[in-house]
Order: sequence, then C-alpha cells, then structure tokens
Amino acid sequence: MFKKNKVAISVATGILGVVGVITSVQAVHINPDGTGQVLLFPYYNGTGGYVTNINLVNSTDQTKAVKIRFREGKTSHDVLDFNIYMSPEDVWTGTVKNGQDASGNWTGVLSTTDRTCTLPALASCDDGKCLAEQPFNGHNIYQGVTGADTKEGYVEVIEMGVVDDITVKQGVLHNNGKPNNCKTVEEAWTKGTFTQGEGASAKGLSAPTGGLFGSSAVINIAKGSAFALDPIAIDNYSTQAQHYLSHDPENFLLPSLASGNVASSSIMVRNASGEGEMVVTDWNVQADACLEDKDELTPRCGTNPYPIAHVLLAPHVMNEYFVDPTDGYDGHTDWVITFPMKKHGIHQDVVANFENGIFDREETKAGFSKPNSGFGFSPVLPGKKPDSSTLNREVNVISFKSTDPSYDDSRTVLSSYAKQSVTTGAFVSGWARLGFTGYDLKAGFKAAQAYGSTAGTYNADSNIYKGVPAVGSAFLEGNISENPNARFGDALPHKVQR
Repeated sequence: MFKKNKVAISVATGILGVVGVITSVQAVHINPDGTGQVLLFPYYNGTGGYVTNINLVNSTDQTKAVKIRFREGKTSHDVLDFNIYMSPEDVWTGTVKNGQDASGNWTGVLSTTDRTCTLPALASCDDGKCLAEQPFNGHNIYQGVTGADTKEGYVEVIEMGVVDDITVKQGVLHNNGKPNNCKTVEEAWTKGTFTQGEGASAKGLSAPTGGLFGSSAVINIAKGSAFALDPIAIDNYSTQAQHYLSHDPENFLLPSLASGNVASSSIMVRNASGEGEMVVTDWNVQADACLEDKDELTPRCGTNPYPIAHVLLAPHVMNEYFVDPTDGYDGHTDWVITFPMKKHGIHQDVVANFENGIFDREETKAGFSKPNSGFGFSPVLPGKKPDSSTLNREVNVISFKSTDPSYDDSRTVLSSYAKQSVTTGAFVSGWARLGFTGYDLKAGFKAAQAYGSTAGTYNADSNIYKGVPAVGSAFLEGNISENPNARFGDALPHKVQR
C-alpha cells in the first residue's frame, strides 16, 4: 500500500489552478483520504493458524451495488466473488480462514455472519445462527492452482453503481439489525429491473459515486499478533454503471480493474526544478488479456488496464526489516509484494533486485559482490546473482533472515506456502530497496499533460512510466524484551519514489 502526502496534494492544488484540479477529478487517481470507487486489499492469509478479517463500509447516503472478488495468490484467478447490496452507511464484514471444501480438500474459506444483502445469498439467518461459510474453489477449476494457493491472495472491491429502484432500496435497508427483504434483489433480476451490462445497459443502476472505505487485519491466533492493513482507495475509475452476475460464465470477471471507462490517470510528482506538479496521462486500450491466457474457462475481463496500472506503478519498493534475535526480541520480517495487474497483461514473472541496497540502521550497505557475503536471495536461481530473483507469483512473500547464529530460521511471520527468502548477513535491522528495472508502461502510452507553475514535459520514456504496478507491506513481528509473554506485530506499507 502506498500512501500519498495530503499536505503536498493540498499545496499543489493551490498552484495548479482550476483546470488542473478539474482534470484530476476526471482521471483515475489514488484518493489519499482513503475512500473511493475501488478498494484494493493487497493481502489476505488463511493458512493454518491465521485468519484475515475484512470490513467494508459504505460511507454515503446512497444504496450501492458492490462487487467483491477474492483472488488466489499464484495466478490471480477468481476463487470467489459475489455482489453486495449495501444500504446507506452500511458495513459488511467477513473472515478468510483455513477450512475444507465438500470433498475434504483444505482451502481458503470465507466465513461471515453479516446480514447485508448479497447475491448469491450468503448468511440467511433462517437457522438463527447467521453463519455462512463458503470454500474457495480455484484449485478444482484452474490448471496449476492448489488448495494452498487459495489460502493466500488479495481482494478487489469495485462499486458497480448506485441503486435507483425504490423497492430494492427499501428491501436492503436494515431494520433492527436485519434487512427488510433481501429477496427484492433477486426479484429485481428476475423481473428485469436489473439487467447486466454497462452504462444504459445496466438497468436499475446509475453511475458509481465512490465513498467506499475499509480495513483488514491479518491475525495469528496462536501467537497473539495482529497486522492492520488498509486498502488502497482508487477514485474516478468509472463514470458509468457496470452490473454483472457472479454465476454468468461469460461475465463473472466483470467489473474488473481493467473494465472502467476512464482512460486517463493522474499522479503527483516533483519535476526537475523540485516543484510539485500534477501529470495527467491518457492511455490506449489493449486486447483483453483474459481472452488471450490460453484457458478456455477464462471469459473477458476488460481492455483498459493502464490507468489503474499507472497509479499503482512502482519503480521499486522500500521498507524496513527487523530480524534481531538478541535480548529476547526474536525478530522476524516478511515482505508481501502483490502485482494486481499481471492478470491484465501488465508484466509477467517480474525480476526484482536488491542491487541498490540492503542497509542496516547506520547506513552500512550490504556487499553483494563479495563471495559468501551472506547477503542476497536464497537459493540463488540459475542465471541470477544473489541480489536478484524472479517474482513469478501474483502475491509474493519474501522472508528476511539473519546469519546471526542465534536467529530462529525455523519459522516466518506469515507461514506462507509461497515464500522466498533473502539473507541480510549480520544485519539485524534496517531498510531495503527492491527494484524493478527494465519495466515500463510505454506500450499503452498515448499522451501526457502536466499542470503546475513550471510544468514539465513527459513522453513514453519518462521515468514516471517506469516500473511495475505493485502493492504490499512489510510484516514485522517480535517479542517485547521487557515482557517475554508479550508480542508485537506491525504492517508497514511499502514506499516508492517516482
């Protein structure tokens, strides 16, 4: 997750003028205030001993149709999605955990007691328990995906539009903690009040207006540690409604991060003069990557990936690590790096490198060039140097390890099935920069316009288009030395410099 500086944004607003501000509102952008039409939760963990709680909030006075989609961590396949029909100021909650499907296979499972109306219906509360558990199912559908892959992944939440029909609005409204009548949603589809499609074809919905926000927490039940994670909020993703059914084999991947109709993105950067300016970039559409993935089960998923790819773009990610085994700390660190646009054709099998630095807290830099230095990825892949490795999953977990003899390498923070490791030598705390060299978005570039007091000029080769779309956090965990029975856990969003 990458947070923007709200002070910088507000100062820039003053110097950009009305044209720049209006243009920003019309372009896809990350909302630093944390609300949006799209929420991207970079990581969930339902491996044994872990659960992930997810909260979704409609902060507006409108009734909203929202798509929530859970994607497994290997290839980003959809393992569960459904529609949520949220009344004004409503909250939906759910938990991802370890469980079994009908065949006894261990998979990720969504568990919820929430009564908000969904389609298909989840918790009916007819049995008085209001508990619904839905196993993820990618392992028995997609080639190469295992049950373990479904236990880690990420979550997309996309506002499909605002509900116009008064009957549905009254039906999903809560009264004494229960919706009045969730069957009005199903009846709206049966009667043709709701129809699938986008824009005018999506009958019963008007354009999305944003205002969604959320939170999540990855919890290790046995260790008693928790990691709070806010989603990335993206605004102005679409100016038209998109309404689709989850059980439709031709349309269940819609809406997606590539199906919004806004074809421009807006970011804040510092120009060569050191002054802040807003850059609005127009993008070309591309062939639908889902129709070209050679899997006959994959339907269309959109042709407009570049605006969201650009606002998530990272030439590198920077963060901290803490692996100190001394004084009872038992420090451990895992980095999660998620590539949410890989499935939309934006860079596969990313080669990442630490050649620009692993540092301790006294600015000492790791010496990768020295034989047996103790720094670098482990194991070293064929054809690679210790400072680089291929991150071929959509959700990658990198465990940091120390060569200190007292370091406990028998466990990791997240107990990930998909972990790689990087050794920090004798360093036990500091920071690192993981770079994505040689990648860019020039294939989709159309035009760019900068707004500022000394606005610069940008083209497809400019640095602000270099890198890969990447999100995630560093998960740090350890003991409190003054109290051996107490533990701490923290999730630090990755940082970038454009």
